[in-house]
Amino acid sequence: MTTLLLIRHGQASLGAADYDVLSPLGVLQAQRLGEHLAAMIDPPDLIVSGPRRRQQGTASHLVAAARTLGADFPDPELRPEFDEYPALEIVQGHLQRLAAEDPILAAHTQALLEHPAGSHTHRRAFEHIFQTMMRHWHDERVLAPDLETNTEFQARVVRGLQPLLAARGRTILVVTSAGPCGVGVRMGLGLDPWAALQASFVVRNSSITELQSRGGPPYLTMFNAL
Repeated sequence: MTTLLLIRHGQASLGAADYDVLSPLGVLQAQRLGEHLAAMIDPPDLIVSGPRRRQQGTASHLVAAARTLGADFPDPELRPEFDEYPALEIVQGHLQRLAAEDPILAAHTQALLEHPAGSHTHRRAFEHIFQTMMRHWHDERVLAPDLETNTEFQARVVRGLQPLLAARGRTILVVTSAGPCGVGVRMGLGLDPWAALQASFVVRNSSITELQSRGGPPYLTMFNAL
């Protein structure tokens, strides 16, 4: 039996000049998760992290906290397969064009500009914009020569997960982002690619999604646990 824990990074710095940095709360979330895992499981055989700073920072704080409690957690290894999907590039590069074609998307874009960040209206507008843009990306209405497609993204994550799941009798932690966690849900339940993106919309910071495998296709045993 192989047990693979997909962990979303702690809270990043949304709204700051650099999103790809853990917030103080994100650091605390990673530390608490490391303490929890040190108490709940034997030291994992392998810990891997995606390449983003928020992913690597979460892995580092998690491991340091576990070691403080005497758990012999290994150093994280960098795996580019577990990078996030290009959400910022999708929204910034293509929202204006698609909003010009979609009155509802245009209205939500205007609401985002008119209401203060953190307000209910602002949050709802952002949610609608983000999910609509991701649907367009899935449907290949958002394309650019240097932009990874949804098909390429999901294939990349699957390529990263398959050899880890094939390692018999191991416990492996993968510190990544919401998108790869959604791909794991898709693999564990045999869902379609759009379902993987939908799952990613609700993955919480520092949550655990668990896949288990006995050599065949993995199955989902836990999703979005805190």
